Amino acid sequence: MKAFRPAVETLILNPASLLAGAVLCAVMHITQTSAAMLFNPWGLSTLYWIAAYAAVRIALLGFVDGLVWALAPLLPPLPSRTGPKAVYQHTIGSLDITYLVINSTIEFVFTQQMAWLLWHSPLIVRAPAAVSLLNVPAALWLILVVDDMLYAPTHRFMHWPPVYRYVHKHHHRNTFPARGYIDGANEHPVEQMTALTLHWIALHVVAHTVGLHIIAVGLHLGVKALGACFNHTGYDLQFSVLGIDYSVRAHEMHHRKPNTNFAQYVMFWDRCMGTFRPYESGLAPGVGKEAAATADAAERPHAE
Repeated sequence: MKAFRPAVETLILNPASLLAGAVLCAVMHITQTSAAMLFNPWGLSTLYWIAAYAAVRIALLGFVDGLVWALAPLLPPLPSRTGPKAVYQHTIGSLDITYLVINSTIEFVFTQQMAWLLWHSPLIVRAPAAVSLLNVPAALWLILVVDDMLYAPTHRFMHWPPVYRYVHKHHHRNTFPARGYIDGANEHPVEQMTALTLHWIALHVVAHTVGLHIIAVGLHLGVKALGACFNHTGYDLQFSVLGIDYSVRAHEMHHRKPNTNFAQYVMFWDRCMGTFRPYESGLAPGVGKEAAATADAAERPHAE
C-alpha cells in the first residue's frame, strides 16, 4: 500500500490536479463535449482502442525515440558529460512509471483529437494543390514561435514556489537528463495536459492567421517530438534558423539552473523575460578537454 501512497498524494490529493479536473469539466460543459467524445472521438471498440494505443506507442518509441538514439552517437556529448566523473542519474521508481503510463494515455487521447481535427476541421488545408509558402513553411515557423510564446511564461509560472512543488518539481528530480523520451515524459500529468493544450491553442492561432496545411502540422509534430527527446539526452545538438535557436545545451542549463531558459526552441522569449542563460559546462577549465583526450586515446589503442 505504501508504494501507491505517493501516486495518490500527487495525483488525487493535489490542488493542481483538482483545479485541472475542474477546468476540464467546465470546458467540456461549455463545448458540450462528452467523455466518450473526449477519450474516444472515433468511436473505437475497447479492443481497437487498446490496439490503436499500442500502435501509437510503437510509432513514438520506434520512430521518434528510435531516430533520436540512431542519430545521437553521431553527435558529440555535451561538455558537462565529458568530465572524469559520470553525472548523477535519478533512478526510475514506481511513481515515475505511474506518471509515464498516465502520460502515454494522455498522449494517445491527444493523438486521437489531433487526427479528428486534421480529418474534419475546416481550419486545416488538406489538398496537395493548396500548398503555399504561407500555410506550410511560414505556418511551421509561426507554430514554433507561438507555441513557445505561450509555453515559456507558463513554464516559468510552474517554477513559482507556491506552484512548483505541486506539479513541476517531479520533472526536475533529474538534473542531467539522458534517457530521451523517458526523462522528457516523466512529468506530472497536469504538466502534460497543460503543454498539449498550449500546442492545441497555437495550432488554432496559426490556422486563423496565415492558414495551416496538414503538412505543416505533421512537420511540427515531428520537430517537436524529436526536439523534446533530444532535450533530455546528453548529446550536443543545436541549430539556429530565422529565430528558431534550438539547443540541447539551453535545456540542460534549465535543469541545472531551474530559473533560466524556459522556452523550448525560441530563446527570444527568455531574453524578453530576462531569464536566458548561456551554456556553462560546470567543469573546471580544461577538465572536459583532458577527459575527452583520454577517451580518444582509449578508443584508438592500436592506432600507433
